[in-house]
This record gives sequence, C-alpha cells and structure tokens, in this order.
Amino acid sequence: MPLQGPLSVHSKNCKLFHPPPTKPWQPYGGNMKRSIIIAVISGVLFSTGCETGLVSDDEEQSPAYPTQQLPEDDDITGQLSPWNLIENPVYTPVHEIDYINDHEQVFISKACGVVLVYPHRKMIVEVVNEEAHGVLMAVTYCPITRSGIAWNRVLGSDTLLLTASGYLFRENLMPLDVNSGSIWAQMRLQGMSGKHNYLTVETLPLIETTWETVRDYFPEAGVFTNKLLLKSSKESDVSQSGGIPIGQEFGILSWDAVELFTLDMFPGEISLQFTTVSPGGRVVVVGSTTNSYMVAFRTTYEMEAVEGEFPIVMKDETGTYWTVFGEAVNGERGGEKLESPVFYTAADWAWKKHFDNISRFYQFTE
Repeated sequence: MPLQGPLSVHSKNCKLFHPPPTKPWQPYGGNMKRSIIIAVISGVLFSTGCETGLVSDDEEQSPAYPTQQLPEDDDITGQLSPWNLIENPVYTPVHEIDYINDHEQVFISKACGVVLVYPHRKMIVEVVNEEAHGVLMAVTYCPITRSGIAWNRVLGSDTLLLTASGYLFRENLMPLDVNSGSIWAQMRLQGMSGKHNYLTVETLPLIETTWETVRDYFPEAGVFTNKLLLKSSKESDVSQSGGIPIGQEFGILSWDAVELFTLDMFPGEISLQFTTVSPGGRVVVVGSTTNSYMVAFRTTYEMEAVEGEFPIVMKDETGTYWTVFGEAVNGERGGEKLESPVFYTAADWAWKKHFDNISRFYQFTE
C-alpha cells in the first residue's frame, strides 16, 4: 500500500527537484537555485570517510569556522578541517530516480511532515541540515561506523548548524556546530568541546531500509540529490550486492546502556518485539526482513502486527491502525503519533567501541 498524497514541502529549505530528461541535475526552467555544496576549506577532505573526486561549481561563502584544534587524545584522530555546509538540500521524487540499485541502503524520515530519503552511497556528504514545517533536523551519517542519526537542531535557546569537523572520535564522525564552534560525538550524541561540551542532543526517528522498499511504497517521496561526482571510499563491510551491511545492528539507548537487535529477529513481512527502556518504559520494536527495516516506539497500547498493508504495520486494542512512522491513520486514536526512544543503526564493532553497557535482546518463548 503506497503512502498516499503528494509530497508537498512549503519551506525555502526543503525543495523538490524535478530534472528534465535532457539535462540531469538541472531544476525546472533553471530558476531554482542549486545549493548543494561540498568542499573543504583547505581543498582536502580529511579522513571523515570520503575522498574528493570533484567539487561543486556553486561554492558559497563558508561561515567563520573555529581555528583552535582539539587537544591530542588517544580517542580522537584527524584535525579541524570542516566541510562546507549543506543548508538548503534539494530533493528529487523517487519515481524520477533511476541510478540507485534496489538493495542499496537508504534512510527515510518523516520528521518534517513529508517522507524524505537519504541514500547512503549517493548522499556523499556526512551531514545534511534540513528545515521544514517548523522542524529543524540534521541527518548525520558516518560511513566508517555506518551510523545514521537524525539530530534535532534545536538545543535549548540555540540552533545548531552542523557539518563534518574533520575529526573522528573512536573512528566515528564528529559534527561541528558552526554557530557555536562546539564539536560533538555523533554516536554518543554528546558535546565534546566548546559551548555545548557535555550536553546531549535530542534525536528524531530515522529508519534505515532499502531503495526497493522506498521505490515500492513511497514513490512520491523526496530523495536528497547531490550532483557531485564523489565516491565514498571507506564505507566498511558492505556486502557484495550492496544490500544490508555485514554486522549491522539496531540499538536502543537508555542512559548509558544500549540494547541491540538484529534484522533476523523480525522474520517475514512484519514482526513485533517488546522491551522496556529507562527512562521511557515499554517499547515496541517493529521490523521486517522482507522490507528490511527496524523502528521503535514508546507505547502502553496493546499492539499486534498487520500484514499486507505497509506502510501500516500494526493495530492496537481499539482497532486503530499505525504506520511505520508511528502515525495513527484511522480508528479511535486516529491523529495520534507515537514517540520514539533514542535509536539508530550502526556496525556491531562500533557499538562495542563506544558503549560499555551493552545487552542483546532476548526473546522469551513459551
């Protein structure tokens, strides 16, 4: 069941991109400003996971990045070498994309009110800042640890504006907030230097799945489009088919503990598992080996799986149906939306490198 309704984003920062057949990567009429940029101040991308093949011909003025290097540390490698900002991402409808293989991994988000897609390999950059429908989000992806997290860019009275800093913390991306000069650890969601040192950011739901699932069920979604001819060079342990990476695990964070799930715990079209987090209480984890995704919601409702209706994935005791984005689409609770615990996917070794208190979900059977 494809998600119905057109993709409509009424924001200067969230643009749909409709390239005519004869001029790939050009907007209608040539009037829409092309604003996807990637460059490094020094002209070199430093060990954040990508190597440069070509830089944009639309370079804009970079903000005033901090110049002070982080102190030497056994856990921190690299040097301050920020990437240019991606502030005004451009999107192409799914049905106009013909260069992504079915089994390639992508992220999908509906945090901004519409379905947006961020392909791993075609994303090229590691941070995309988005603002639409009053939601300020940054999609962050580290190709080394294979960790993809959507950050809420609102932090108290401050607004974060993020890019890759050039540093790695235990081989993981360290985003730089150019508004404050703070440097963060992506997987830990924690400030490591500057004004926001030791603070923690909130996250927004970001689902990892395959292009085939997006193509089949979200044909009108917007795909982040990067026209740069760059190639990720350090994405680790990817299968030969370009499908699900080897050793990818889904983690739910509670305080300093992590509970891990793997896709094989969700056989078939749809499976549900139940756990608890602290704080947050009862959580339902929804997943599918068929459609290749895992997602988690906090709820006390009695949920059961629904087959054959994706993106509807479950219904509660009142008969209300719920989508993979946690939205109640009809029934007694229609219009409600479930909140999610902090979750994301990453390589198995990366979880071990960043967290000490790790457990694996164990399903009790009668």
